[in-house]
Amino acid sequence: MTKKIFATLVAVIICFSAVISASAYTQEYVIDYADKLASSEIEELDLFAEKLESAYGVTVLFCITEGTGDVTADEFSSGTYGDYTDNENGIIIVHDDWNKTYFTFISGNAGEFLTDASVDSMIDAYDSNDSYYGGIYACYELAEEYLENGYSGGYVYDEEPLNNDTDTIGASEEKDGVSIIWLPVSLLIGLLVGFLIINGIASKNKSVKMQENATVYTRPGSMVITGSADNFLYNNVERREKPKQTEKK
Repeated sequence: MTKKIFATLVAVIICFSAVISASAYTQEYVIDYADKLASSEIEELDLFAEKLESAYGVTVLFCITEGTGDVTADEFSSGTYGDYTDNENGIIIVHDDWNKTYFTFISGNAGEFLTDASVDSMIDAYDSNDSYYGGIYACYELAEEYLENGYSGGYVYDEEPLNNDTDTIGASEEKDGVSIIWLPVSLLIGLLVGFLIINGIASKNKSVKMQENATVYTRPGSMVITGSADNFLYNNVERREKPKQTEKK
C-alpha cells in the first residue's frame, strides 16, 4: 500500500512539473538553423524578444541560417516569419552565415517604429559583435530603444513621423499562456498513470504464492547427497593407552 501511495505521488509531481514547464514556455523568436547558439542563449534571447512583444506589440525575430535553399531571400524570410508568428506587426532579420548576407521582412505597423535606417543600425550592431549571442542581444537592445522612443512620441532614428493611430497598437496585449484547465487535467493523467503502473506491478506479484513444503523451491535431483565426511581443521588428536589398574592383594 505504501508503494502505491509513493508511486502515485511521484506521478502527480512529474505531471505538475510538466504543467509548470509548459506555462513557462516561450515562443521561439531566435531561429538558429546554423547551430551557432547554445540552448541557454536562445532561451535568454527569446525572453528578451518576448518582453518587446508584450510591451510594444511588435514581434522581432532573428534567424541564422546556412543558405536559403531553393527559395529566394524574400520568400525565405517571409515564410520563416509566417511559420513562427501570427502577429501582424513584426520584423524578421535573417543572417545567411554561409553567404555573409542579410535580408529582412517587415509586416504590419512594425515599419512605423523600425525603419530602414534603424534596421540597418541593428544589423551593424549584430555584425560588429564577436559572438552570435552578443550580436543578437545588441540588436534587441537597439530594437527596444527604437520601440520605446516611438511609443513615447520620441524619435525613430531617422526622424520619420509616427502615425499616431498606431502609437498604442499592441501595447496592452498580453501573450497567451497555457490555460489553467490543463493543471487538473494533467493531475488526473498523473494519477491514472500511477494507478496503472502500480496495478501492473501488483499483478505480477500475484503469481508468487507461499508453499507448504521447502522441496517446492528446489530443483528435482539437485539435493541428492552421495557421500559425507567430517573434516576438522587445525585440530591435534593424541591417542594414549589407558593404563590398566592392578588388583590389590
